[in-house]
Amino acid sequence: MKFEEALSQLDSIVEKLESGKLSVDESMTLYSKAMELCKDCSDKLNEVKGQISLLEEKSNELVAKLVEVE
Repeated sequence: MKFEEALSQLDSIVEKLESGKLSVDESMTLYSKAMELCKDCSDKLNEVKGQISLLEEKSNELVAKLVEVE
């Protein structure tokens, strides 16, 4: 699932939970799903953060090499 889709589902669940119109069982089911979605979003953000760090390292290495050449 894409990050944006998970975030959209999470927003929808939060709205339903905040409405106060759900039974306790429905609330618990949605809360459980929301926690799964939070973990998925967090995992995806950490993955992207790692990718950005790698790109920054490569960029810094390239700049260092360019400076050495000059």
